[in-house]
Amino acid sequence: MKPVVILLVALVVAASASVAEIIPLQLDRKGVKNSDQVVYGVDAGSGQVVWEHRFPREANFAKAVKGGILVGCDDGALYLLEATSGSVTWKLQLGEKDEKINVFHGASGDGWLVSYHNNAYWLVSPKGELLWALR
Repeated sequence: MKPVVILLVALVVAASASVAEIIPLQLDRKGVKNSDQVVYGVDAGSGQVVWEHRFPREANFAKAVKGGILVGCDDGALYLLEATSGSVTWKLQLGEKDEKINVFHGASGDGWLVSYHNNAYWLVSPKGELLWALR
């Protein structure tokens, strides 16, 4: 029984050690229509594109944060993507008409501070909940 347990532990350790670091990038790629709407997940070790995610409007920033990739868009929404697959973990509509989520100020307090220029600020929790807004 012990050899099986040891083998399983070794497999789990080996599998967790092989998890690649994914870097979010926005690229102007030839042949890609509206490339400003696409965020790519790139394997830091190999430079290979692992996934791509297209947004309905321009993606203004893509930042690796604890829990995934945070993306602010011209559709007024803030997205959290799963880092290894690029799938949407949550989407939070913040901006009103013509308010784009275009500045990432970093981690602050219990969440992330984002804004539309200096006109509106939002603090969003890692679970995708609006903590406060200032206009």
